[in-house]
Amino acid sequence: MSTSERSPGAATGKAATRTVVPSSAVGWWAVGVAVLGLAPWVVLPVITAAYRETYPITDTWVMPAIGLAATDLAALFNALSIWLWRQRSTLNVIAACLIFAVAALVTLMVVGGG
Repeated sequence: MSTSERSPGAATGKAATRTVVPSSAVGWWAVGVAVLGLAPWVVLPVITAAYRETYPITDTWVMPAIGLAATDLAALFNALSIWLWRQRSTLNVIAACLIFAVAALVTLMVVGGG
């Protein structure tokens, strides 16, 4: 058995280790951007409820536009972090799967409803 058959990283001299948390700043940024991409869907209705319809953000085109832009940009950044910057920790994969699903649903709802 050659060295390249034993482990995926044996040819380069590095062992292929998977971690639970991101190992670099880009990985942590990707997780943070995923959380911020989901935040408008929680924060904007709370603002509307707290101010008793003084600022009706959820009743206008503003909330869907902000939410769509935030989730789609977060999904794009997470896709880049996984495939381009090789951030494949468990937390990054979970955040990416969650934001991909939400971005697809939101995009279909907002674009399909318009």
